[in-house]
Amino acid sequence: MDKNDFLKRVREASKNRKVVETPKLDCGVVSAMLEGGAKDAFVKNFTSNHGIVVEDFDALVRVLKDNGCKIGVVDAKMDSTLGLEKHFEITREFDRNIPDAYHFGVSIASKAIGESGSMILKDKDTDDRLTTVAPWVHVAVLKESDIVSTLSDGLDGIIDNAYSIFIGAPSKTSDIEGVLVEGVHGPGVEICYIVK
Repeated sequence: MDKNDFLKRVREASKNRKVVETPKLDCGVVSAMLEGGAKDAFVKNFTSNHGIVVEDFDALVRVLKDNGCKIGVVDAKMDSTLGLEKHFEITREFDRNIPDAYHFGVSIASKAIGESGSMILKDKDTDDRLTTVAPWVHVAVLKESDIVSTLSDGLDGIIDNAYSIFIGAPSKTSDIEGVLVEGVHGPGVEICYIVK
């Protein structure tokens, strides 16, 4: 069967199908999700999925140490190491020959979305994508001004990038026997470090 025959058969089969009206979006749901503003909604939604939000450097160091971190990689596209070298062994390039050597990775988050509690990481803002997914602990550094309210706000400007990833919390799956396991396909600890 060629493409035209296939499409003709689909159109014929669709003629007798009952038309179902698309449900109307209740904006009250989105409004309730954004109570307190975009930042409060992001923090609430991100942490409810087991993500960790910190807003000062000492808290970041404490969370990393509490997770047993000693060696980290700070993405080379970041302006600085944030001062983490005073507390940890830090490198600026991810060595693909020793991916398990890094306890944590630090990269830039381009935006965060209040209603979904997710962050957007753009490939163009990262020197090596493995910094964000290979270490057990990932820290995304996010400017508070880059927190937006809705998904559509978050998608604005994303087209300028070949690859983007949305992170809503630690990696999870329940593929096996319906048991939820965190850290299977990426970091088991996801930290958002919000800076002014």
